[in-house]
Amino acid sequence: MINLTLAGHLIVAYVDEMQFDPALKLPMDEISTTALNLLQPVGETRPVPALRVRVRRSGELGHELAVAEFSPGGITIGVDKTLMSEDLATFLSDAGTMISRDYIRRTP
Repeated sequence: MINLTLAGHLIVAYVDEMQFDPALKLPMDEISTTALNLLQPVGETRPVPALRVRVRRSGELGHELAVAEFSPGGITIGVDKTLMSEDLATFLSDAGTMISRDYIRRTP
């Protein structure tokens, strides 16, 4: 379940606790905050998302649990493969892209 509040820039995502490792909460919150700082909410849903979000399981993150790569058209989030299933990665990718339909990118 996703709960979206545009005015306050609050996004709450409820994920089955059996699928989501608590160790991911802090790094994923930091990635989400950074992403929201790149976006400006709009009054209506746009047909094209501001950013496409891709969440991938990865075994090459060094000592990090989650890392993000930001590009003009999207965000790719790598998550330690032992902490996330493929199904959860797909769900978070789809949810993130869906949410970004309510935003536009800020101009520098």
